[in-house]
Amino acid sequence: MTGDLARTLVACGLLSGTQPLTVMGMMVLLGGENGRRNASFYILGSFLAQAVVLLLSGLVLGGTVDEASTPGRSLVGLRVVVGVVLLAAGLWFRRSGAPPSAETPPALARLTNMRPFGAMLAGVAIADYTGAMLAAAALTTASVGVGGAFAAWALYCVFATGLLVVALIAVSRSARAENGLQGAIAWVLRNRRRLASWICIVVGVVLVADGTTALLITG
Repeated sequence: MTGDLARTLVACGLLSGTQPLTVMGMMVLLGGENGRRNASFYILGSFLAQAVVLLLSGLVLGGTVDEASTPGRSLVGLRVVVGVVLLAAGLWFRRSGAPPSAETPPALARLTNMRPFGAMLAGVAIADYTGAMLAAAALTTASVGVGGAFAAWALYCVFATGLLVVALIAVSRSARAENGLQGAIAWVLRNRRRLASWICIVVGVVLVADGTTALLITG
């Protein structure tokens, strides 16, 4: 696996692992009944959905598009477009306005007391597919064998799933008392606009830089 592909997979993994809606879903589950167990099943569902997309694309479509061709450059340019959209979204989130309350967003309220299987299905539904599809597109322009496809899958998942696992452990371990856990969740929900803004800006910059570098190399 080349350094350029590895850099792209890290960028796509960051996009998936920090997707605000996915993170918010995990926090809502964590604050509900059997929160740690349900949040773990939620992460499992997200992992399975993204892993299948990336692994199949690597094994089936790997190396089918020439990166220097027009379709290949279009796929690379798509990363730049997504990065610009994220930057715009991040700036929009920073606009002045009343800060959100610590209440659960209506779209995620039904996650509060799900069963484990339901939490896993929610993970599949809310998983970030943008990063996975961008990573899959990168694999179509890279010649990777079976070993390379698995290596790409592992690198992407370290960030796409690993960041959620780290967040789950950090919140659970640092807030041992139940009221401390609820306080940590309330802080995240109350500051969700600011967090989403920084996530979008940072990941947007990473994607724009990665895509622009790839375009210059293949230019």
